Amino acid sequence: MLKDKHKLVESGKYYVPTEGDLSSYQNFIVSEMPINDFTEIFGLHDNAEITSAINITNLLMEIALGLQGSSSSGGGGDGKSQDDII
Repeated sequence: MLKDKHKLVESGKYYVPTEGDLSSYQNFIVSEMPINDFTEIFGLHDNAEITSAINITNLLMEIALGLQGSSSSGGGGDGKSQDDII
């Protein structure tokens, strides 16, 4: 059995909550757990988060450029280039 407040990772951001009822555990999750998972919880180096963010950005840009199309004429007459629309 793990002791209350036992650190699950070196930084202490993840730890065992104190014993209680269901609502105390729910409150712990909402108020104490980080919204975004830190890479250390998965045993990864901090640079893994940077690599993941770069990969997601590249994928989003690839999708946006794919949606842009190859037409060079601005059909709407609103004066915006395709780059401005994206």
